[in-house]
Amino acid sequence: MATDPAPSGAEPAATPAQSTLAQQTRPALFLAFLKMGLLGFGGVLPWARRVLVDERGWMTDREFAELIGMCQIMPGPNVVNLSVIIGARAQGPLGALLALTGILFFPVCVLLIIAVSYATVSHDPTVRSAFAAASAAAAGLILGTALRLLMHTRPAARGLCTGAAAFVMIGVLQWPLLWVLPALIAVALALEWRAAR
Repeated sequence: MATDPAPSGAEPAATPAQSTLAQQTRPALFLAFLKMGLLGFGGVLPWARRVLVDERGWMTDREFAELIGMCQIMPGPNVVNLSVIIGARAQGPLGALLALTGILFFPVCVLLIIAVSYATVSHDPTVRSAFAAASAAAAGLILGTALRLLMHTRPAARGLCTGAAAFVMIGVLQWPLLWVLPALIAVALALEWRAAR
């Protein structure tokens, strides 16, 4: 027996990941983001992907990549933006506040401790070397997460070209982000519009 087609104004059915996210309790939401903030030394993005995609199954790799891409072009830290969006999807405005509080709690505490003690040790060569090593580790974590997302989502060639152009213009040529980002967004939208025709 054939089913009636969905009305034209109906919203698309939720994916299994979206349904799972909508069923999460407030404590589970807070603890997930608290874990990200606690373990995310050198950058929270790799831990955000691991917790949200691998451990909790709240979203797929493609959904994570699309959401983090949107958060990247919004003002503010991308993982903070991500926490607000996911919290709001799960538990509304209170969920957004819980996720935001969870992800920022430990980093703010640690940062306050470091800020108080940094002035006394900032000239120590060992401390400077430790910060340089931490920066290298953070870059490696971000690169590893980007490669994993690239392998799992398999974006179209136009997306790869846009990403490569951003890397060259910002990373190699050192062009200002404020100029490059709007230009690349316009190019990406034009390419997607042309591909959809």
